[in-house]
Amino acid sequence: MQVLYRKHRPRDFKEIVGQQHIVTALTNSLQSNRVAHAYLFSGPRGVGKTTVARILAKALNCLERGKPCNTCASCEKFNRGQAMNLVEIDAASNRGIDEIRDLRDSVKFVPAEGKYKVYVIDECHQLTKEAFNALLKTLEEPPAHAVFVLATTEIDKVLPTIISRTQRYDFRRPSVMQIVMRLEQVAKKENAILDKDAALLIALAAEGSLRDAESILGQIMAVEDKKITSGEVEAILGMPRREAAKKMFELVANRNTAGALGLIQELHESGYSLDYFSKLLLQFFRNAIFLKTDPSLKKFVEQDLLPDEIECISKNIVNLNPEYLSRAVSLISENMQSFRKSHLPQLPLEITVVELTTK
Repeated sequence: MQVLYRKHRPRDFKEIVGQQHIVTALTNSLQSNRVAHAYLFSGPRGVGKTTVARILAKALNCLERGKPCNTCASCEKFNRGQAMNLVEIDAASNRGIDEIRDLRDSVKFVPAEGKYKVYVIDECHQLTKEAFNALLKTLEEPPAHAVFVLATTEIDKVLPTIISRTQRYDFRRPSVMQIVMRLEQVAKKENAILDKDAALLIALAAEGSLRDAESILGQIMAVEDKKITSGEVEAILGMPRREAAKKMFELVANRNTAGALGLIQELHESGYSLDYFSKLLLQFFRNAIFLKTDPSLKKFVEQDLLPDEIECISKNIVNLNPEYLSRAVSLISENMQSFRKSHLPQLPLEITVVELTTK
């Protein structure tokens, strides 16, 4: 069974989510026949860098040119994964100078079919310095039929000399609502009913990665019926219910130390990840700063929280000042670093709530 993010991988630029600035630029360059010889795609994982690279390769070789028609013989080969003029290299496992020398030698040969041979080097920041230097000459003077796409999640590790020889595009994390809309589309194609709150929980759990969101949806659909609720999402992922995070925020805001410590024990005994729970609590306090600072900032909070959670925060921040909320965010962030080191998994969170409720 094919995983969802591969089964429903975008086949055209118009299907790309959250990268309109890049789609527009690439589409315009294709239509005006001003294609660069080398591109650098940077951004977080799971936001579409490799997918856009594949669509670009398909567009360059499409018989209609300008955009993939998805009907010509060339596009059909790309869609089936049989295109000979698309070469994908994982720099994590092919990072040495010998591999790049082999690539440099193969670039000289004209593609057997199509106009362009596109080389996609994923995680290019993992190339050794020697490999980067070996690649430089080819990037400076590539054959007319060759186009390079370098993709990276760590742009700071890419040599400036490489960056200067490429056309750079920075990918952004899609918004939570963009991910929600995409999940709803995928669920509909799979003949499943995905509740709005369930889609939102999946989007929040994916932390900005569209690929992770679709993988989570696939994981849930593999064990659940055709109607997916927020409760099922939390149960299958082993996530502490957001209701517990809402309750914890209220307990801390009202300086109820005993209640907060008791809730931590309940979560621990139930086997929930207290590390993940701390992330939820951090999210609550971060958004509380927005709501406390200016009610007009609520539009940004709505992207991260459910309506009843916003109502809970609004009700409980009346007697909290911005300084306290800022200290809470700093304290939770600092103590989260202790989870891996602590012999007692509940201890960092216990220390956090005691400090927040007694000082």
